Amino acid sequence: MRRLLLILTPILFCWPAVAVEIDAETDEAATPWTSLAANDAAEDFHFVLVSDRTGGERPGVFQSALPKVNLLGPAFVVSVGDLIEGYTEDEAQIEAEWREFEGFVETLEAPFFYVAGNHDMNNVVMAEAWRARFGPTYYHFTYKGVLFLVLNSELFGMVSQPNAALPGPWTQDDQLAFIDATLDEHADARWTIVVVHQPLWEYRDERLAGWETVETMLGDRDYTVFAGHHHRYVQHLRNDRRLITLATTGGGSSLRGTPYGEFDHVAWVTMTADGPRIANLELGGIHAGDMMTVMRRDAVRTLSTAVRPVLAFGDGGTFEEGMVAFEVANRGRTSMDVSYNVDSGPHLSYAGAPQPMTLAPGQDVRVSLELAANAIPYWRIAPGVVEWSLATTPLGGDAPVRLKSRSALLPVGRLELPSDAVPTTDGDLNDWPELPHIVNAQGNVTSPATLQTDISFRFGVREAGGDLYFAAQVTDDDVVASSDLGPRVQDAIVLNVDSRPEPQRSANVPLYPATRDGHIARMARAHLTVVPAKPAPSSGYLRQSEADVTWAVRRTPTGYNVEAQVPGDFLDAQAGGEWRDVRIGVTAVDWDSHEIENQISWETRGSSGVALHWQPDRFGEAPVAGTGTFVRQ
Repeated sequence: MRRLLLILTPILFCWPAVAVEIDAETDEAATPWTSLAANDAAEDFHFVLVSDRTGGERPGVFQSALPKVNLLGPAFVVSVGDLIEGYTEDEAQIEAEWREFEGFVETLEAPFFYVAGNHDMNNVVMAEAWRARFGPTYYHFTYKGVLFLVLNSELFGMVSQPNAALPGPWTQDDQLAFIDATLDEHADARWTIVVVHQPLWEYRDERLAGWETVETMLGDRDYTVFAGHHHRYVQHLRNDRRLITLATTGGGSSLRGTPYGEFDHVAWVTMTADGPRIANLELGGIHAGDMMTVMRRDAVRTLSTAVRPVLAFGDGGTFEEGMVAFEVANRGRTSMDVSYNVDSGPHLSYAGAPQPMTLAPGQDVRVSLELAANAIPYWRIAPGVVEWSLATTPLGGDAPVRLKSRSALLPVGRLELPSDAVPTTDGDLNDWPELPHIVNAQGNVTSPATLQTDISFRFGVREAGGDLYFAAQVTDDDVVASSDLGPRVQDAIVLNVDSRPEPQRSANVPLYPATRDGHIARMARAHLTVVPAKPAPSSGYLRQSEADVTWAVRRTPTGYNVEAQVPGDFLDAQAGGEWRDVRIGVTAVDWDSHEIENQISWETRGSSGVALHWQPDRFGEAPVAGTGTFVRQ
């Protein structure tokens, strides 16, 4: 058992000596905390919660938050899990990731309490590594009459397998018995803070049933719950208690701001006699604990999903005139105000006059925009932009919610997939007579523009012997490529190949739902780095497709070449027969040497460098249905 009693005597103020104790115990040699020396001596106290760092980490963000936490001077810091990328059984990799994270935590001036997330343990090897390093995954401590109850949500049901508890040294029955005994022992706690990684109350499976058991144990006592995992901030009220899901502290996020609950922050909690007061501190401001209620979250969902592109393939190989349509639907329970503005871009022309509209609950309309062009091939059209302004007032008289969003304006045609001789997949493009698709401007309307002088590429595709072949030639004056760098922080081509039948092939799903629902795993997706290594999935834990993509990269005086072969057997399996139509997405990822060497700009550029897309990113914020569809000849 480990216990610490710290006596602090504030000399500069007329306060009596105060005995300050964090009470935590374990029978194991390792402990899941860095120290029990509290960094506060007032009757009420402050502590900080840090949220998800991984699940698509944006390097440098979490590290940058810790000095700011030191400036706040909390009594201690508590995590909500997902501290390392994990999802591996490689003991050396697990050791390296924890050693790196502990190096970050060493910069804190206050104690740090570890909480287990799904990235931190999802198999027996990771569970045993945690036990050896930190001891228990569920535990408690007390401070100034407040009980802190730390739980392992993976024992309620794993993220990867919700109906099964994490295998390893702990069981859910043992955890529930621990919770019951701890609450009984501390029945007189003035408040209880529960910390758990997954927001278990959000599910409709075994995890919810387990959480309801915990709520029954908590009974009538005063308590507040903090979680993470979803990378979006929202406050729930259950049984007149607040259950708060934090946003991120460097984890994967689109960072669309407070209307979406997507921002990097730490939660600053002031523990008072009346319970905790919560302020969410971004780099640029402070937010109250109820900044995102369930009603406001629902209103944001209604607005953010109101506009959808309508799938329509044009005839022939070139576009002269036609319409691009959007469905605008109000799926909320209050009226929605909609207006839009059209920027048709360099190749299209639009002569219409947009009209504002108000949609009643349940109403939907089709907005059709008539476009014209000078007989341009579909694959060469630079997309225009439709800027939408949407507003609604949540039920309950809350303040109006207003959002702005973008849609790509792009006619779509089916492209011919030539059949030719089998090329050698070696990075030498001499057996490719032409790479017709030229990408020298940003094709994704919500991504930053990329200058032609900085990076450009051209590519071609062909079918041969039932397999799909891809070749790309990248022009880049500063190629970042090293075996010392991970695949996420060096130059690369990202290739997506989808041969599934309609409507799945042409549909668009945001990246995180796409990976969670197995959408990604049913297409060939490869992150092809300049230094050949095993292709990396879009995040460390996301399940890669089963396609055995063969590929090669070759440096050139002006950049590098990429070749890839996608096996026809995989494409046939996804098509449910012999594959015919295939949807292809191509993106070049560009890093610059000074960013790697100096580790700058990571907060704003993310872990993927600058991404130059051929066409609107189907997993992004402004996709177009059916883009990049090739027809086998």
